[in-house]
Amino acid sequence: MKQKWASHIQALTGVVLLYGLAILLFHSLAGGTLLAENAYDSYLLQAQNWLQGSVSIQNGENYPWLELAIFQGQYYLSFPLVPSVFAAVLLLLHIPVHSNLLIALYGLAVLVGTYLLFWQSGKSSKSCAFFALFVTLGSNTFWLCTSGGVWMLAQVCCLMFCVWGCFFWLRKQEVPAYFLLALAVGCRPFTALLAGLLYLRPLWQAVVKKQWNHLVKVSVLPALVAAALGYYNWVRFGSFTEFGHNYLPEFVRAEYGQFHLEYLLPNLMNLLRPVLLTDTLDLSFPLFNGFLPILANPLLLLWLIAIAVEVKRGRFDYKDLILVGCFAAMVVGLCLHRTLGGWQFGARYLVDGFPFVLLFFAKRKEQDNERWNGLLLAAVLFNFYGAVYMLSH
Repeated sequence: MKQKWASHIQALTGVVLLYGLAILLFHSLAGGTLLAENAYDSYLLQAQNWLQGSVSIQNGENYPWLELAIFQGQYYLSFPLVPSVFAAVLLLLHIPVHSNLLIALYGLAVLVGTYLLFWQSGKSSKSCAFFALFVTLGSNTFWLCTSGGVWMLAQVCCLMFCVWGCFFWLRKQEVPAYFLLALAVGCRPFTALLAGLLYLRPLWQAVVKKQWNHLVKVSVLPALVAAALGYYNWVRFGSFTEFGHNYLPEFVRAEYGQFHLEYLLPNLMNLLRPVLLTDTLDLSFPLFNGFLPILANPLLLLWLIAIAVEVKRGRFDYKDLILVGCFAAMVVGLCLHRTLGGWQFGARYLVDGFPFVLLFFAKRKEQDNERWNGLLLAAVLFNFYGAVYMLSH
C-alpha cells in the first residue's frame, strides 16, 4: 500500500511539474505574459464594478472589444457570473488578480482533479498520469489555459468544477459533488446536462428507496446557487433564465438569433474540416468555428476506439450508452449556437464534453494505455504548437 502511494505521489508530482513547465514556456514565448493584465477578462471588470456598487458595467461603451450585453441603455456582463465571484473574493482580500495566472491555476486544478478521479477509481499511477496529461496538455484545454480571457475562463473554470464534481460523485460524497456541478452550470449552462445526469442517482434513491432526506440534503446548495444565479439575472434583465447573451449586439442583429436549427448543419460540417498540408508543407486549418475535433482533442479518438472495443466484446452497457448519448446531445446543443466558439485553435467547445469521456474510462477495468503514449505525445506537441501559433494569428 505504501509503495502504491509513493508511486502515485511521484507520478502526480511529475505531471504537475510538466504542466507548470509548459505554461511557463508558453508565456515566455509570448513575451513574459503570465502576470500580465488581460484586457479580455470581463469577469474581473464585473467584479470591480460590484465593489463599486454597480451591477452593470459602468462606461461599457469604452470596451467595444468585449462581449457586453446592452439592455435598456446599460452594459452588462453577458456570461454567467460564477468566475466573477472568485475575482471579487480575491479583490476583497487585496490579492492582485492576474487572469493569465489564475486560469493556469484553474487548469492545474483540472489536472490534479483528473488524476485523483482515476486514482480513486483504482487505476495505476501510469493510467492516472496518462489521462491527466491528455485532458490538460494533450487537448484544447491547454490553449484555453494560456489566456485569461472571458471565454477561456468560463470553459476552464467549468471543466474544473465538473472534474472535481465527478470525483466526489464517484466517491459518493454527493453534497460537494452537486454543489460543484451547480457552480459549473454557473460558468457554462450546457453543463446542466451532466449535472442532471448525475443527479438521477439521489433522485432514484428518493423515489425507489424513500431516501427523501438525502435528496433534500444534497439539493440545498445547488438550489441556493440556482437561486442566486436566477436572482442576479432577474435584477439585470427581468428574467431568471436570461444571463445576457441574447442582448449581445451580434445576436440582436442576427436573423435567427443566438440559437436556431439553421445553425446545426453548418456547424456540424465545420467539425468535419481537416488539417491540411500546403505545397510548402505548411499546416493549413481554419481559425474560426473549429476543425475536426479528434485532431486537437485525440482523447475523443481514443474514446471512439474504446467504444468500438467494448461493443465488439459485448461489454458496452446501458451506462456507456447514456454517456455517449449525453455527449452527442451536448454536441448538438452547442452546434445550435450561431458561432461554434469563434476564433480558436481546434474545437474548444468539445472540451465541455470531457467529463462524459472521463466517467466512461473511469468505470472501465485497468487498461494498458502505454500503447497510446505516442498518441499522447503527438497530442501534447500539436496543442503546444497550436497555442504558440495563435500568438501570431
